[in-house]
Amino acid sequence: MTSASAINPYDAVAYPGHSFSQTHPSRLGTIAHFHGMSPAPPSAMRVLELGCGRGGNLIPMAAQYPESRFLGIDLSGDSIRQARENAAELGLRNLEFRQEDILALTPALGRFDYIIAHGVYSWVPDAVRERIVALYGELLAPQGVAYVSYNALPGCRLRDMARDIMLYAVRGIDDPRERVRVARATLKEVAEASDPSSYHGMALRQRLEHIGELPDNVLYHDDLNPGSRAFALHEVLSVAERHGLQFLGEASFPNAYGGARGAAQQVLAQIPIEEAARREQMLDLLIGRTFRQTLLCRADVPLRRGISADALRPYWHAADVKPSVRKADEEDRPGVEHFVFGEGVRLAVDLPLCKAALTILGRIWPASIHWDDLVAQSCSAAGIGEGPERAHEVARLEEALMAIFKAGLLDIRLEPPMLTSAISEKPVASGIARWQASTALEVTDLRHRSVQLDSVVVRKFVCLLDGSRDRHMLLDEMNAFLAEARAAGHGGANLPERATADEVAMHLKDVARLGLLRA
Repeated sequence: MTSASAINPYDAVAYPGHSFSQTHPSRLGTIAHFHGMSPAPPSAMRVLELGCGRGGNLIPMAAQYPESRFLGIDLSGDSIRQARENAAELGLRNLEFRQEDILALTPALGRFDYIIAHGVYSWVPDAVRERIVALYGELLAPQGVAYVSYNALPGCRLRDMARDIMLYAVRGIDDPRERVRVARATLKEVAEASDPSSYHGMALRQRLEHIGELPDNVLYHDDLNPGSRAFALHEVLSVAERHGLQFLGEASFPNAYGGARGAAQQVLAQIPIEEAARREQMLDLLIGRTFRQTLLCRADVPLRRGISADALRPYWHAADVKPSVRKADEEDRPGVEHFVFGEGVRLAVDLPLCKAALTILGRIWPASIHWDDLVAQSCSAAGIGEGPERAHEVARLEEALMAIFKAGLLDIRLEPPMLTSAISEKPVASGIARWQASTALEVTDLRHRSVQLDSVVVRKFVCLLDGSRDRHMLLDEMNAFLAEARAAGHGGANLPERATADEVAMHLKDVARLGLLRA
């Protein structure tokens, strides 16, 4: 008799389930709006996730938007059972999980404003891949957005060199742990024995380094799945066109050049902006992209391509940025201030209004500010009043922030995330984060990112932020927790003797910076 785990490897080895910020409807809707669409607002939408796993991506969305409806589909019975238990524990009534085969789904499900399939397309049989895109065509609302991620060509050609070695080594091995152990050991042996000066040897060594950072369950499902394959963008779009869909963009928007530099940018610039799919395909050829997060919409939707000078004005803006001291090798110019972004990018700025805007964005991060308010506050900080000078300086600010946006360093949203960086008298952390912190270090922030809490003390602190306690009460609760933990012998050597008011203030600041405080 064939076991259930043999039928479905995701029952045998659970795939890690957490939030993926690039799939959040707030982001997808903003990209759609930027291209001229009228997407459903997150506060009133229907969302379908194919391959939802244990609900780690869908549950935080449903908790954020109680008036919207969410449906998760997965073939794994174990995953769906866990997802249902989690949703029930959180009291979510706007969320449903079903154990179903994608091939069996029909238009009876109704229309959805957002359909997500993350980490599915490249790892299922051809018939299922075709059905996923067909479902987009059948179920997507007229102004809906569909998200599909997949391993991309030509970049995965290099990845597959290492994958071929591992798949050969594990042929005939069924036990998941043994497959992973043998795969890792064999790739290490072959990579280290190969010629380091050869193209082959360099590629194997690079992939060995990357695989060393992958959890075993990710390696098992992603690289050791013999049926998985990578796709060129044009292949996916060819299927989409057959089902009445068109290329909208990438979830990594604006992604104008995707890391291309110099001559590569010149090649891309020769392709008309209206030929977005062709530009994106050429970009993959130039940079060797290995993973895509493609957005689709209905073929009859007129799209606006390109970026106008005033394109940033309708949106809420956010940037993980802070002032930085000048480095020794950086030019010291009068009036220039240095800023560093969370991605590690450094920027020298001499425009007063831009310096003011970046300072404001850094101070409120991870919260967002609307364009009109950002301009008003920046002008006030820079001492720029009404009149012709203001219009001129605002235009210069717009140009500077547009360059930052095109570099992927400025986040824009049609609706702001429901978080605050201000600490109230009785702070409230996200309910999802409090629930997650009770059992784990990884929690979902209100930007739908997975963030790490650095200790059991911080986990406990987050759990206490339910809006019923001021700072004095939080201090008392933390000291009671520490005393109880020491008395029980739970890691007493690693816990502080007592919490202080300064530590409570520090924890509150850290929690706010992590995007966990509800607005």
